Amino acid sequence: MPRELVHPLIQFFVDLCLLRRAPQDLPASRVLFGLVLAVDLSIALLLGAVVGLTPLVAFAEGSLDAGGSLGLLYLALRLFDRRHRFFQTATALLGAGATLGFLALFPLTLLAGDSQADSRDLAALLLLLLIAWSVLVTAHILRHGFDLRLTQGAMIAVAYQWFSYLLIDLLFSGS
Repeated sequence: MPRELVHPLIQFFVDLCLLRRAPQDLPASRVLFGLVLAVDLSIALLLGAVVGLTPLVAFAEGSLDAGGSLGLLYLALRLFDRRHRFFQTATALLGAGATLGFLALFPLTLLAGDSQADSRDLAALLLLLLIAWSVLVTAHILRHGFDLRLTQGAMIAVAYQWFSYLLIDLLFSGS
């Protein structure tokens, strides 16, 4: 992908994570969706490597998370007769997830390393803040995708995150 297209795309996802942009500002493009999905899965591999997962397990966890969220998103948009919003909303969710996942690399690296207690406490706090911000960003995206209130989007985001963590822990706890 040409460099002159990459920078505006990265800037879009940063702005989306800062709640300055909305999913409808993206083109409804299968190609862009596929590209962002590939980036999201690549970030999942990096995150998995930082926390000591094998590439296969990291890819499986990332695929399960992406597939589960995309499947539920598609079904919900179809149920509410908003299927035409799928590619924009899905691309926004994946791009925001990849952006925030990239930001999580630093605190996860601190937690995984032999750092001092103060560094580990700071890393844990940063991760907690990133998780909270992720819920807010997801709520923002869902608000626009489904015409909801932000609080409704946040409740859905929290419920999904909780369910996703439980399912991944159940399936991969021995890995």
